[in-house]
Amino acid sequence: MRTRRVGRVICCILALAALAGYWHFRLQTGVYVTADGQVIQKQAEVPAQAPVAEPAAQPESTPVPEQTEALPAAAEETPEPEPTLSPLMQLATDNAAAKGLPAPPDIDISEWQYVLVNGDHPLDPLTYEPENLVYLNMTGDDTDIRTDYDGNRQVVDALIAQPLIDMIQACKAEGLPVYLSSGYRSYATQQANFDRVCANNGITDGKNAEGNYITMPAGHSEHQTALCCDITDYYHEIKNDAIAQIATVQWLAEHCDEYGFVLRFPQEKRDITHVMGESWHFRYVGVEAAKYMKENDLCLEEFVALYGVE
Repeated sequence: MRTRRVGRVICCILALAALAGYWHFRLQTGVYVTADGQVIQKQAEVPAQAPVAEPAAQPESTPVPEQTEALPAAAEETPEPEPTLSPLMQLATDNAAAKGLPAPPDIDISEWQYVLVNGDHPLDPLTYEPENLVYLNMTGDDTDIRTDYDGNRQVVDALIAQPLIDMIQACKAEGLPVYLSSGYRSYATQQANFDRVCANNGITDGKNAEGNYITMPAGHSEHQTALCCDITDYYHEIKNDAIAQIATVQWLAEHCDEYGFVLRFPQEKRDITHVMGESWHFRYVGVEAAKYMKENDLCLEEFVALYGVE
């Protein structure tokens, strides 16, 4: 009797366990059997999605100004110092200002082209001879600069040969005849010339009645430097006051500064040069000095005096 009761209890326990397992299976798989025995697959429930929050509207950003490099404050301009003049140039500038003239060229007045030779400034030594003489065609028909002696050509210092050729060629290009009348004269040649002119004019000192030189003593003539040349044309070989009226000489007087030459003894400067007017005598001083002298109506004596040469 007790054995049967125990057996029933065990069967009940087993049945309950089986039933519990079945419900557990159904709940896990979503499969269950209806009352009429039909198996139904239960749709798995999709968990509700939490609403996605829209991103919060960002406040409009204030545009950031473009960064630029800070420019340094403009430095105050320092005026450039005035160039310092040499004592000689300061003297020349002051002398020019005192005469109402512009500042003269910044030159070395001791250079060869500025040498002053006249009745008061003799050559040193009196018998000076240039080292490099050349020979040019007298009428400018060729532009050869020859170094071998040629008695049919005119003689000048090699330093002024090319500027002289350039000037007479430019003159010829205007249709004007040119004649190189006299260039270099040695001490001996100048002495002979001085003696001849004095004898022809009944004088002994080379001066006319006004006290101006019509011929220079040897050692006092620019011709001995070979830095000058008497220029006329071959139709007017005799050098006198009438030559000032010929077209060739007038053209040369107007344009000579462009080539570094000056009319050395103008009529209106006789009280300074102490030489009679010579409209045919052209002297090389370089373009810079020649232009300044012409623009300011100076003869060589006045020009070099600005630099303290008396």
